[in-house]
Amino acid sequence: IQNSKISPDMIANLPAGASADSITDGTCQAAKQAFDNPDDFSKKGGMAGMGKAMKRGMVLVLSLWDDMLTKMVWLDSETRSKIHPKSFPGIKRGPCSIQAGDPNTLRGQHPNSKVHYTNVMVGEIGTTFGPTVGANVLDVVATPAPTPAPTVPPQQQQQQQQQQQL
Repeated sequence: IQNSKISPDMIANLPAGASADSITDGTCQAAKQAFDNPDDFSKKGGMAGMGKAMKRGMVLVLSLWDDMLTKMVWLDSETRSKIHPKSFPGIKRGPCSIQAGDPNTLRGQHPNSKVHYTNVMVGEIGTTFGPTVGANVLDVVATPAPTPAPTVPPQQQQQQQQQQQL
């Protein structure tokens, strides 16, 4: 639900029998096979393991973050592969360029980034929308922690000062 509009589940059109509008052990296994990814989901117990973990209790975490290691390409760009062409299923994740998620660029272009989460609701399935909403509504603002300035080694500082004097 976004802006009071309910969006139906999307049917993922995946090869190897993974097309579905819900998550099952079978769709997860088929997707891992179709994308040539290791099946760590099944090794961790699959849907039954997820259910056990949820019974132990989980914490919802919402954040504004970036990723120095992968530059967020896993989310909306293109993952690199040494063995598969760009046309292989799962390589293209979205329309963004590989450079678009570089944290140094993003932090430079948007130093005061923040996000405002509103109307976050928690409740049993089917109880968090509609005219008789009975769940608690949360209103949260997250701002990123300041990034420390990079440390320049003393020898490099001297070189920079010498270049500026020229």
